[in-house]
Amino acid sequence: MSQMIQITVPGSATGKRLSAYLAEAGYPLHADCGGRGKCGKCRVTLVSGSFAVDPDGVTMAVPDSNGQLLACRVWCSDREAIILLPVSEGEGLTVQAEEAPSTDLSTCGIALDIGTTTLAAALVNLENGTVLRTISRLNPQKSFGADVMSRIGAVMENPENLRIMQNLLLEAVRLMLRELTGGAPVPSMTVAGNPTMLHLFCGVSPAGMGAYPFTPAFTDTQRLAGSELNLPVDHVTLLPSISAFIGGDITAGMLSLGITDHDEPVLLVDMGTNGEMILFTGKKHGAKLYGTSTAAGPALEGAGISTGVGGIKGAVCGVKFNGFSLEVETIDHAPPVGICGSGLIDLIALLLGQGILDETGYLEEDPFPYAKDLTLTGGDIRAFQLAKSALRAGMEVLCETAGVSPRELSHICIAGGLGYYMNVHSAVTVGLLPDCPRQNMTAIGNSALQGAAKALCDPSLISQIARDAATCETVELNLSPSFSDKFMEYMMFPWEEA
Repeated sequence: MSQMIQITVPGSATGKRLSAYLAEAGYPLHADCGGRGKCGKCRVTLVSGSFAVDPDGVTMAVPDSNGQLLACRVWCSDREAIILLPVSEGEGLTVQAEEAPSTDLSTCGIALDIGTTTLAAALVNLENGTVLRTISRLNPQKSFGADVMSRIGAVMENPENLRIMQNLLLEAVRLMLRELTGGAPVPSMTVAGNPTMLHLFCGVSPAGMGAYPFTPAFTDTQRLAGSELNLPVDHVTLLPSISAFIGGDITAGMLSLGITDHDEPVLLVDMGTNGEMILFTGKKHGAKLYGTSTAAGPALEGAGISTGVGGIKGAVCGVKFNGFSLEVETIDHAPPVGICGSGLIDLIALLLGQGILDETGYLEEDPFPYAKDLTLTGGDIRAFQLAKSALRAGMEVLCETAGVSPRELSHICIAGGLGYYMNVHSAVTVGLLPDCPRQNMTAIGNSALQGAAKALCDPSLISQIARDAATCETVELNLSPSFSDKFMEYMMFPWEEA
């Protein structure tokens, strides 16, 4: 059972959506659906007082039989209310380095990766590039939706949400810096992230990316004084993006991988909420860069799944079949509280292998119990199919545009926390990855953070990133005549008759 905390909502909050008030007060709840009342993950328990079902407070909201309300669908009234809300914080799927001994912080800097779901930061020795310590936590902007379009929509709906989301993000970063440095200032910080996250970090409206022609306010390198963001850092550098949805996280990943040094074709895929990917044809084959992004949605990061969670303590991150029953592996070996992306891929692969799930996505036993009090539903399978189909079809179209067959790829590099923990065999079984030789597939972890650390230590590399970003050809999947066909094709699961 989740730990509960009691919160008093004052009458002065009248007219504010409850989920927005809680986020501003430092208690962000999950709202995977973007506040549309669909996911049910922002439930709070009403102890006393009341809320309204419209901003003017005319009609009072009625709790359900469990005394619960959806925080995204009620507004604060002029009466004080007391609520209980669950606490489910976690660090996210990021590899943690050992804590380093005390060091001279004047020779250190911070690398930061702002993910839609997870924030990760590293304390780096600027003189030799050694990563002294890393830390991660879930992105507190979750109250405004699990994907970038939900958060862009929140700003378009109410410009005040830009300030709230920036404050949430910056406060989380301050806490991370305090843990890394003890609150002492450092000379510099380099930041990677998708374009929406970089805009929100700076307090710049991402509204231009909310509708065609999807125009960001900036894609080039941004340099700020830490004082502008009230951060204990002298200088802050945001790495350049390629387009509205191909960001500084993937360009940092390109740097980390040294992608343009390869002779043969290489594909880099960052399997986040916004699936970004870069293909380099290789120096022997024209040395061209192609990039695209696909709206994979948050299913692979636990959102949009009925019992899905992020990389929190107790998240099911791996599933095996011992011949008689399923065995689950959880983060920190804690009792299971839900399932995250890597566990979901394993579970679906096993269900396919056991014939409980067919190639269309029909689940014979719906809901299917995978752990105590936790089940997978047919709706969860469909959410996963949409995510994996978008990613796989995007890979295929990118290869097609570059004139490279997936089997010609010398390396398929899977980035991100999910990529580090993902079982490659399971990913091929469910059709998320092409059926290529396994030795060609590599999980490289958080390449965005690695690239940010590299650029932090050698700022001249930022010019290289900018040049690569400028020469990369962006493939617009919505303009590709074959994307929709491939998307429908990969909705199906691979199937072999027994």
